[in-house]
Amino acid sequence: MPRTKKPAGSTVDKRNGRKAELANLPGARFDPPGDLCDQALGQWDRYWDDPVSQVQTPADHDLLCRWIANVDRYWRLIREADLEPMTTNSQGRVANPLYAIALKIETSVKADEAQIGIGPKNRAALGIAVVAERRSLADMNARYGGGVDGSNDRAEEEDPRLRVIQGTAEG
Repeated sequence: MPRTKKPAGSTVDKRNGRKAELANLPGARFDPPGDLCDQALGQWDRYWDDPVSQVQTPADHDLLCRWIANVDRYWRLIREADLEPMTTNSQGRVANPLYAIALKIETSVKADEAQIGIGPKNRAALGIAVVAERRSLADMNARYGGGVDGSNDRAEEEDPRLRVIQGTAEG
């Protein structure tokens, strides 16, 4: 029977017993390879805007370049294939062979995305948790009964926990 795996993000470093932590340092953004199509350039910008890009290191440079170059190839091939989805060859009418090439490139793109943590499942598999919502102190005060300025808008009432701390609890 295989042993159970720990949930993503709960693994502990054997060397020091601490959970894996991601430094909140911005990734060293660099320029993409030249002459990318608009879709690939958009994906490149979205990657660097995503908090997951903060975990990349200089060693990931070639992986990121290969990933975005394949994204570019994929979009260019799909655009070309969509101009003539069906072609004729010795077998009769068949799907444009560019679709098959694009599918192979898409497989490579997906493997690279798994490596760099693009997509919720890939981030979870790498143990990366991205907090999507940040609440301000004012938001939290408003949610839990405090005013925007931190004052409590509720009627002043004694906290029952204070009676236990002060030793006046009945019981």
